[in-house]
Amino acid sequence: MSVRTVRCSSLAPVNTRRDGRNCGVCLVINSVAMRRAYLWVGLALGVLLLVLAVRSVDPSALIRSLTSTNPWWVAIGLLTVAGTILAKALRWRLLFYPSHEDLRMSTLVSGLLIGQTINLLLPARLGELARAYLVGEAEKRPMLLALGTVVVEKTLDGLALLLLLGILFAVMPVPPWLRLSGGAAALMTALLLAGVLLLTGGRQRVVDACESLCQSVPMLERWGLRRRVGSLADGLRSLRASGVWLRLLLWTAATWLLAGLTNYCVLLALGIEVPLVLASLFVLAVVHLGLVVPTSPARIGVFHYLCLLALLFLGVEESQALAYGLVLHSIVVLPIIGAGLACVWRENLSLFRLASDVDRG
Repeated sequence: MSVRTVRCSSLAPVNTRRDGRNCGVCLVINSVAMRRAYLWVGLALGVLLLVLAVRSVDPSALIRSLTSTNPWWVAIGLLTVAGTILAKALRWRLLFYPSHEDLRMSTLVSGLLIGQTINLLLPARLGELARAYLVGEAEKRPMLLALGTVVVEKTLDGLALLLLLGILFAVMPVPPWLRLSGGAAALMTALLLAGVLLLTGGRQRVVDACESLCQSVPMLERWGLRRRVGSLADGLRSLRASGVWLRLLLWTAATWLLAGLTNYCVLLALGIEVPLVLASLFVLAVVHLGLVVPTSPARIGVFHYLCLLALLFLGVEESQALAYGLVLHSIVVLPIIGAGLACVWRENLSLFRLASDVDRG
């Protein structure tokens, strides 16, 4: 990845009042204040959920569960996490079809890790915009084209999650809160899919409509609406190619199966006696649904509570369920943050400046 610095031209003031106060500075201050407030709220929520998770757990039983963890299964779980990242990078590369062959895997992996780190550490899900920006800069691709590939990726993941929920609903009784969350996920995925299909099948009509709108609203013309929508639609070109759809679906399946395998390995590591495949998939669905909305930094507390909630529903003892959440968090979240920060350091970037630049860009 060849990006060494982050352009910050969007941080420059854009408007000045007569009294000399800079409106751009005011907006930056407000944005920073809101981000800090959101961060503190998320941290408070994480601490609250962590307290709720541990309050009824026997400390000695929790320690016994953790100390009896099989390190070999944990190590295999770490390998599946690395495999998940690689599968996501290979799928993302294919989404740039037909100009995907010259994309460097190191750039895509680095962009993914930095984006996930931003999502995990900072409020608001700016990581997807950040990785589109970074890969666009490093590989000389329009940022909106890269962002279009991210939109397709999220649509595929949404469809995979709905398929997983459908399987769970068919084979086991599920709690009402999971059905409600699944309904919300279905609505969001349907909206994404509708937008993707519209831009894929009717690109020219959408662009022409934007051009007509720009003629009526000159401000949109100055903003470059037609060009931006066209670039975004170009990120969906892979879906119009015969044969690419199947490969994308296979990489999506590989990504989710590897994620489920990680859960499976941690269940084996802790010796939790449940239907392993069913429990792995159930935890996968609950955690993914629960983490859609950004919450606490590194998802501390929230991640553990979701694991506890899922396993308690399956009849697992509390200390084992919490131990599971602690071990799974340590191999799924913490290594990604460490690797993402290493990529940030290697590229000589500032995580907070990058997020701020993307937020206002």
